[in-house]
Amino acid sequence: MMTGGGMLALLSKAKHPAVDWDALSRRILEESAQACWVVDGELVTVAVNPALCALLGYRAGELIGTHLLTYVAEESRSVLERQAAIRDLTAHRSYDVTLIRSDGMPLRVIFNDSRLDGGEVGTAPGFCIFVTDITRRSEEETQRALRVDQLADAVARMNRFLGQICQELKDPLSAILGATQMISSDAALPEPVGAAGQGSAQLGAYAALCSDAGRQMMRTIENLSLWSRLQLNQVPVDLRVYELGGLLQDVLEELEPRARSRDILIVNRIVATPVLGDLSALNTVLKHLIENAVRFSPSGSIVMLSAAPADGRVAVRVQDNGLGIPEELQPHLFRIDPHHAAPGADGEVGSGLGLLICKALVERMGGGIRIFSKPGGGTAVTVTLTQGLRAGL
Repeated sequence: MMTGGGMLALLSKAKHPAVDWDALSRRILEESAQACWVVDGELVTVAVNPALCALLGYRAGELIGTHLLTYVAEESRSVLERQAAIRDLTAHRSYDVTLIRSDGMPLRVIFNDSRLDGGEVGTAPGFCIFVTDITRRSEEETQRALRVDQLADAVARMNRFLGQICQELKDPLSAILGATQMISSDAALPEPVGAAGQGSAQLGAYAALCSDAGRQMMRTIENLSLWSRLQLNQVPVDLRVYELGGLLQDVLEELEPRARSRDILIVNRIVATPVLGDLSALNTVLKHLIENAVRFSPSGSIVMLSAAPADGRVAVRVQDNGLGIPEELQPHLFRIDPHHAAPGADGEVGSGLGLLICKALVERMGGGIRIFSKPGGGTAVTVTLTQGLRAGL
């Protein structure tokens, strides 16, 4: 039986084959998936591995003997030059560089740079640079930064929009409070002799003011509620064929009193026109567009309603002779941005939420909406819907 001392003696006498470290290093370099670039002290390429050739799109013979800066993008050359200037101060460095592939495409990489020390102190005959491709990561970071900027812009626009909504609610509320204060003040005063009936007339005027302001507030709140449900995809759409002329009669009955109070004539040329749509969405869109036309039209003008079928579609047009929309504001009409809200004929400023709601509802019904306007020449809003006869229902 071999003792422990005998085993140690046997192991001490065991012969191990000598390792050719140079050959092993070359083999590791050739077979490594990590791109490697070896340059001399002047940054001239002396060796590359297949992974680097695949990364840059060059053959080894094309790279060897060329200067490293040949493949560095202009914006990264100063980085590489600074690193070269301090190469004798530290043995290992890591920094980002943009390279240019053989096809001209930029390539974001990390250089892990190690100095190859020479025989003399302070000399560096070359550098071994391990190259890591971070192009995808860089693109993802760029996209992430872009999304952050877009989100910040959306939040800023939403905050401005909420400020405008608050103002839109505050104005009618102020009118209601003012009217109630006047009612209270008048009630505290004794009625003059011979003024019988005047108090009732004033009270009626105050009541009408409160009623108008209340309806304005309710309309704003309803629009906010609908817009919120649209954003959450909580507004169902039941597409069926409806006769547009019949729907318009109900809408006009509701809006004509407001039009008459401003001496505006609504001319309806839409008769039997079947369209494919959702009943609630159609009513909402028609009401918003006609109400806007009345709101932005001067007293004594005409709002024209018409429809023209073509190629299985129906173009429903609401035309007013109002103030028109300045050209610089038109690209922003379907954005939540109160800075681009235009005042109505009576000077009131809306949030623009009605148009956003119309666009969302029309698109859910498979249609589109366009606005044509000229300052001083009125505005025409055209909604395109599927013709009912072609709907197959």
